[in-house]
Amino acid sequence: MVFGELNGKQCVCMQGRFHFYEGYNIATVTYPVRVFFLLGIETLIVTNAAGGLSHKFQVGDIMLIKDHINIPGFAGQNPLCGRNEERFGVRFPCMSDAYDRDFIRMARETAQELGCDSFIQEGVYCMLAGPSYETIAECKVLQKLGADAVGICSTLVMMSNDF
Repeated sequence: MVFGELNGKQCVCMQGRFHFYEGYNIATVTYPVRVFFLLGIETLIVTNAAGGLSHKFQVGDIMLIKDHINIPGFAGQNPLCGRNEERFGVRFPCMSDAYDRDFIRMARETAQELGCDSFIQEGVYCMLAGPSYETIAECKVLQKLGADAVGICSTLVMMSNDF
């Protein structure tokens, strides 16, 4: 972890990450998020490089995630499985509004102010286990499910409790 300031705000970033395909279980992959929570972090910004599936996207576009599809979760690979830790939240959280619309709006407004809104997209992110890239047939299935981008299970985060 790297601790510092960004524009006068305290933040912490991960240097490196855990991947599910490296043999780590899903609880280990998501463990840093729980550590950050225990540090008092309230805002989570996750970044990654993902493959675009949407025909409206261009190479280099930035996608703001409005929803996700957790394919490993369909097979029971969910970080909430196992003993419930009440301090991290409820056992069965509602995921119908998992992404903060105010943050998405703020990101769009900031992109517009900076003149880079032409390559900002919103979409549905699909998480897969990796490490191979998807076949053409798999990409078609993911598109039919509503995915706009696809990536692998990992944690790479930047956080601040005071944005």
